[in-house]
Amino acid sequence: MVPNQSRRLRVLHVVASLSAAWGGPAAALRSLAPALADFGVDCTVATTALRQGDSAAPTAGAVAEAFPLGWAAPIWAAHSPRLRDYLHQALGAGRFDLVHVHELWHYASFAAGAAARRHRMPWVLSLRGALNEWPLRRNWKKRLYLRWVQRALIESARGVHALTDAEAESLRLLGFKVPVLVAPNGVALPGVESGGNTGFAWQPALQGKDVLLFLGRLHPMKGVNLLLSAFARLAPRFPDAVLLIVGPDEAGTRQRMERTLAQAGLAQRAIFTGVLDGAAKMAALAAADVFVLPSYTEGFSNAILEAMSASLPVVISTQCHFPDVAAAGAGHVVATDAAAIERAIERLLQDPAGRCEIGRKGRALVVERYAWAHVAAAMSDWYRSILADRGPAPGSA
Repeated sequence: MVPNQSRRLRVLHVVASLSAAWGGPAAALRSLAPALADFGVDCTVATTALRQGDSAAPTAGAVAEAFPLGWAAPIWAAHSPRLRDYLHQALGAGRFDLVHVHELWHYASFAAGAAARRHRMPWVLSLRGALNEWPLRRNWKKRLYLRWVQRALIESARGVHALTDAEAESLRLLGFKVPVLVAPNGVALPGVESGGNTGFAWQPALQGKDVLLFLGRLHPMKGVNLLLSAFARLAPRFPDAVLLIVGPDEAGTRQRMERTLAQAGLAQRAIFTGVLDGAAKMAALAAADVFVLPSYTEGFSNAILEAMSASLPVVISTQCHFPDVAAAGAGHVVATDAAAIERAIERLLQDPAGRCEIGRKGRALVVERYAWAHVAAAMSDWYRSILADRGPAPGSA
């Protein structure tokens, strides 16, 4: 029977990892799954133990199972025959009404889409930046994989979730005809409500400093080269300015950043923390004065939402695809250019009172538009509209 408003939906979410080190997709799902419970959706999460310490529970309110990795995991992220077997067993037994797959390139997403197709189970896909032009242009393996493996699978989905209008447009430009829901990430509220060195007890070296926070994966696509160039320009004029760099290292990016800072004589003015979650991440947000994310490409950054929820003014690139920041006066949206980033940070550092007001506007924007309840309501309505269509799934076997 197709579920309707009279009973709760049973949705299986599939994601490569729930670890904080996996970044935005994991963080988003850990909040979305329990938020959906308030809208009549019971969530189960199937994932893998991609990293040491991966948890089998995203957060209160959702059931989750983490399956061990398989032999091919070093060359195909999240490869897990145990996860594949679970998917076929669960979908074959009719335990769920719909499957929601998060991200695209890893084995877990492929296995989930293939299992849903085989068992004629409606399924949807959250892109989370996977088809943005910048990473596709630089990775021929992804282009081939998309053409020969993933295209047919995506076209069998009932719908695709895009985080922004720009992401939806990238799907259209690639020739996909699948229906699209545009809905942003959310952020947990209430968050930290004050920036400006209130969290220096966590890092005593930050006391009395102008703290510029970067929060995200250490990866070239995040514009870390632009961040370091802008900081090198600013450093002589702002001797109290320091970088607080929070996030997991990828492909040796941290080592290259540290080498660049050392060559500029700025090694002592940057603190790398690695991954922070929970109270430690909140302390980092509380310690900061300005948040900076000069990415070359983004789906929709959780880190920007977290920074604004902490009343931090933000400096972001146009490629973050977050025009609400400029419209709300919550920060500066600039080109992917070191000089432009430098000028935006400088304006904020020169005006402490002004940046506090900008931070308050960001906090108000998050409360008004980006609480998880808003996102969960849109997602629940989307699920129900898909399940109300009794026709066969596109491309089903």
